[in-house]
Amino acid sequence: MMIKIQFGDPSLDNHFFEKNLALLKDHVSWPVNIHSELSKKITVLDANSGKPTAQHENILLHSKYDPEKEGVDFAKNITPGSRVCLYGFGLGYHLQPLLEKMGPDGFLLVIELNPDILAAALKIKDHTQLFQNNRFKLIFGVDESKVSDEISRKMQHISEEDSDKLEILFHTPSFKCIPDNFTALKNALEILLMERRFPAMFRDLEQGNVSRNEEKVKKSPGINSLKNVHSGRPGLMVSAGPSLDTVLPYLKHLQDNFILTCVDTAFPVLLKNGIHPEYVFSLDPQYESAFHFAGYTKGSTKLIFTPTANHNVLKNFYGDCFVIYKEGHALGQHEEIEKKGVTQAGGSVACLGVDALIQFGCDPIFLIGQDCALTGDRYYSKHSRFNQQLFSQIAGSAQLNWLHQKKFQKKKPVKIKNTYGNDMLTDQLMYSYLRNLEEISMQNKNTRIYNLCSQGAAIEGVDPLYSISELKRWFS
Repeated sequence: MMIKIQFGDPSLDNHFFEKNLALLKDHVSWPVNIHSELSKKITVLDANSGKPTAQHENILLHSKYDPEKEGVDFAKNITPGSRVCLYGFGLGYHLQPLLEKMGPDGFLLVIELNPDILAAALKIKDHTQLFQNNRFKLIFGVDESKVSDEISRKMQHISEEDSDKLEILFHTPSFKCIPDNFTALKNALEILLMERRFPAMFRDLEQGNVSRNEEKVKKSPGINSLKNVHSGRPGLMVSAGPSLDTVLPYLKHLQDNFILTCVDTAFPVLLKNGIHPEYVFSLDPQYESAFHFAGYTKGSTKLIFTPTANHNVLKNFYGDCFVIYKEGHALGQHEEIEKKGVTQAGGSVACLGVDALIQFGCDPIFLIGQDCALTGDRYYSKHSRFNQQLFSQIAGSAQLNWLHQKKFQKKKPVKIKNTYGNDMLTDQLMYSYLRNLEEISMQNKNTRIYNLCSQGAAIEGVDPLYSISELKRWFS
């Protein structure tokens, strides 16, 4: 039977707290200012194993059966030498197992923003062994800006030696207890968590595609064979966002003046309008991506793909194919990856396209249909497959916009600035893609990048162009 220890119970003295707090000072960047008394939000419980566990309000921080075993299980996938950034101190049962698994060459950075949880951890459990380890650091504070800056500094430090060894972990119960005054940081961490979950969701699917694409990958040249092949030529990168509708009527007359490329979702839209891109990009492992190539049986468009792209796309694509590996994905031999080429782009196929144009040597680069937001109450161009699928559910344009909004409302909104400097909303996934585009831009400052006719998200390092006529100076 579990025994509850209520707030202010005299049986919890300050012996552990004072000892832990004295040792902790060597592992933080500024003094930890927390009270030794348990918060009313904390309920301490005796687990079945006899070890203490706790609840923060209604959230159980550790197992009510055996928190020590749960801590060992939490660390089971960590490899020697790992450099771990973890949100969530909890009561600390998982921290010593993490250090033991990563060994003498590893490093553990823990972020904990809830003072009630940290105070409980220092009061309930002896952390002498943990706090005597110089491979452990803690970030704790109450000022969001100060804490965010410290996280950035520490993350840069632990990842600079070997980024392949970096692991981002979340102690889920602790993560659910982030205080309300850390709104922006919580959003950033939620996006990071989402980005971790996406590869996990598709891992089996990706591995299946890698296996089925093996021969195609071996036979195909890599993107390195296209390095600087279009040096100095202006490039167009077409996505399927709402702003594509503004530019689409003009693209057919412009295509011969640019290296025209597109994401797979925009490919059928362009073909239907007599526009023939020189390159199309595909990385989605899902079967639905094959529909974007249905009916394409002849043409000169070249496909640039990742090994995880849906195998039906590669099996049926008519034309030359070039493979590109995602940096950090262990899906091939190191020598083969180095030979064929990599991209630093994240999960967005548009990010892959921009990175590829930079590798082609294109300058400047113009983004089309790149909104990263719910622009004009729509996610996608009215010509896109997603939009066409909704037509069977509606009786008018107002209902169509409502369906786009309904999709948006299922996701957590993020406030951003649009290309005119006004506030607008996007969702966390598109915000992640937006930040990835900004990283690519910042890492390639010598390449000029413009966003054409977009009323969507402002992209740092990418200048907006508000009229199609502004393209004329590049080929007049």
